[in-house]
Amino acid sequence: MKKLLRRYDEIKDELMEFTDEFHDDMMYDIEGYYSEQLDDDDKADLAKQVEAFENILKGYKALNYKFG
Repeated sequence: MKKLLRRYDEIKDELMEFTDEFHDDMMYDIEGYYSEQLDDDDKADLAKQVEAFENILKGYKALNYKFG
């Protein structure tokens, strides 16, 4: 669980190179996960959230504007 939260936090910071659109919401989400008692459903939700943001980050890193 802590590993997922650390990665979520890393992704939040890495995305700042491209956009600040997600930063605050991700920060509040991370704080919520740290402050709550989590069950297996919460852990599964966090894993899906981290995977989704991994994909968003991957997409931003793949952008290569030719004339932009």
